Amino acid sequence: MTDASALAPFHLEEGSESDLSHCLYLFDGDMEQVADVFEEHNAESHGHGWEGLATSLVRSRMPENVDKLHFGSEAGTFVVTSTDLKALTDLAVLLHTAFHDRELLNEYVLTADPRFLPR
Repeated sequence: MTDASALAPFHLEEGSESDLSHCLYLFDGDMEQVADVFEEHNAESHGHGWEGLATSLVRSRMPENVDKLHFGSEAGTFVVTSTDLKALTDLAVLLHTAFHDRELLNEYVLTADPRFLPR
């Protein structure tokens, strides 16, 4: 089981024996803490914006996981699911690190593929 506080403010819910799907969340109240980084680049800082950023990062930095991660975000919540806990945890660590390093988050938003994170 993953230490939930290690990924805060992201929430990782691990599946069970009957439900092998794991889920990673980020809620709108937490997104507000770094919204200005997105807005500086005219990118949306809500769930869809985080999904676009994550999709771009997965494709550029974790291409082996593209087919393992399934996005289903809404405006107020970033959501990604997977039956592959390692792939989901790797994405969680990548996003968590960027969330807590404004320079890194700025770089990721600035260089994100505009097909996924329009600016």
